Amino acid sequence: MAMSNANTKPAADAVAELLWRIETQLDEVFATGGELLSALPRARIASNLPAIAGQAAFEHFSQALLALGAARGHVVAGHRVVEKVGKQIGYETSFGDEKPKAVFNPTGGDVAQLRVAA
Repeated sequence: MAMSNANTKPAADAVAELLWRIETQLDEVFATGGELLSALPRARIASNLPAIAGQAAFEHFSQALLALGAARGHVVAGHRVVEKVGKQIGYETSFGDEKPKAVFNPTGGDVAQLRVAA
């Protein structure tokens, strides 16, 4: 089935662009959060503070990263759904990455929700 409505391609392009942006932003914030978590104990040691100093902040930031990981998983699952719909209407995009993606099977952790949505 090909795209039949003149509005479909611009709408699909907008969704693809926003999907790419949210995936990139989540990866960036996840990397920054990891840097923050590794900086906290270094700052504590450099300041010669006891282990309890900053522990509450460390725990809060760790929980935030766990939530970001879950959010990233939901975005990946949503991407799969949107990709399937795009193929059904004859729309595919790569945003400059013309190489096919390697087949990747998730490992570790609970990835059941990704497999179900995929």
